[in-house]
Amino acid sequence: MDKEIYEKIKDDLPEQLRKDIEEYGLDKFEFEILDVAYSQEELDRKHKERIKNADSLEPRGYNLPEELE
Repeated sequence: MDKEIYEKIKDDLPEQLRKDIEEYGLDKFEFEILDVAYSQEELDRKHKERIKNADSLEPRGYNLPEELE
């Protein structure tokens, strides 16, 4: 990810992910678009599905339990 793009979105990233990027460097992480959504409802639904399917809640991942509520 380009440093300029990271600076624009970093406040929306989980705190631990930001800390790890600062510690290990942005070049150690890969970001990609996995899907698209055409409404907030669709985005929320897909977000929850991806978190569950990837089993990516902390401590296994960067997602927080409240993201599934």
